[in-house]
Amino acid sequence: MAIIGSGLGGTLLALQLLQSQNPTHTPVIYESRPEGYPQGQHISLAPNAMRILSHIPGLIPKLQNLGFEYEKLHFRNSNGGRIATFDNGGVDAYGFPAMRIHRRALLEVLTGVCEEKGVEIWYNMKLEGIQEEGQEGRVKMRFQGGEEAEADFVVGVDGLHSVVREYVAPNSASSYAGMLGVTGYLPREKLHSSVKDIELPSHFVGKTGFMAIMPSSASGDEVGFFSTMEHAETKTREEWDGLFHDKEAIRRILLERFGRRDGWCELVGQMCETAEEESLCSWPFFIAPKLPSWTSPSRRVLVMGDAAHALIPTGGLGASLAFEDAECLSRVFKHVAEQPETLDSVMGAWEAHRKERLALVQQFTNRNREIRAPGMNALLQHLKEWALWVALSFVGSDRIAGEIYGYDTKAFEEVLKDLES
Repeated sequence: MAIIGSGLGGTLLALQLLQSQNPTHTPVIYESRPEGYPQGQHISLAPNAMRILSHIPGLIPKLQNLGFEYEKLHFRNSNGGRIATFDNGGVDAYGFPAMRIHRRALLEVLTGVCEEKGVEIWYNMKLEGIQEEGQEGRVKMRFQGGEEAEADFVVGVDGLHSVVREYVAPNSASSYAGMLGVTGYLPREKLHSSVKDIELPSHFVGKTGFMAIMPSSASGDEVGFFSTMEHAETKTREEWDGLFHDKEAIRRILLERFGRRDGWCELVGQMCETAEEESLCSWPFFIAPKLPSWTSPSRRVLVMGDAAHALIPTGGLGASLAFEDAECLSRVFKHVAEQPETLDSVMGAWEAHRKERLALVQQFTNRNREIRAPGMNALLQHLKEWALWVALSFVGSDRIAGEIYGYDTKAFEEVLKDLES
């Protein structure tokens, strides 16, 4: 089995396939970038992601040495006052806490386990074309430089600008979502002294935008921050890359929205002023179009993760969704190895199950985008904060969040059982 993309979803899919002890679908990973390619900054792992990672023996203890575990997420106004607290994870409620961890650290762990288990990972293999040999034939892949390979199945986990998606659904390029993310990090000791009175992690909302401050190392000594903001101006890929490397421009963006003169608390304002330039990054948010199908007609070429359903990251669930896709898909291939004639029905059931799940996450993501949007004026911002207080103070971790964080891929096992009955 060929996995296109060695990111978080691709490496976890390989481990899940090995975990299912399916000898007929040995994973081989092909990555377009060189080994050790640069990664993004910190990401969140919700309890549903931690649950799936726990299914790979020994993985969770390795991550606990690297990431910051937490259960409560505090919402605050721009002055630093607490509005409400949200249950972002919990051993009692969900079996697992949430975790904030550097993407690079997580990927290094997943890649390391893949290598320990003998998974082949080929770097500098940029996919250029796919050709299928009939409904039950092998799938041929052509890479830049003329190299070729074959597999029974090709799974595209190649992200927003997926080559595999273009084969499955031509003219399906991702589009700019009108939002920009700005991130950075610094040692906790360099935060303003007021942090001693402000429990982290916290999300700050104000009339000019949203800022999150979250410990991101196991000890909590490294603290990451990020803001997602509406940004209507479109740019070329080269222009976005130019902004990514223009650290002074990124700091100006932060100071224009979160300066102390605009009423933001000392913790947020000073952080934007003093964070080391090399830590500052910007990311335009792109979304994938709704695809008529995530697979080719033969069901032998398919996409998952961001390649299939990239959303804006205001829900903090991108990695979680990719991990869910991967574990459910490993169950598909285990089933198909035992009953090859069920390929079409089982793959169709996987896609339907994942799309139903995606619709729920989309609601959560859209709501969070509204919470993070600027309040326009003081009155509207006050009303938004009041509504947030009512919702979280009297409901806590609400129904949608509960369904998202409590999800277990055993639900898909029940779907497969229904197909057999």
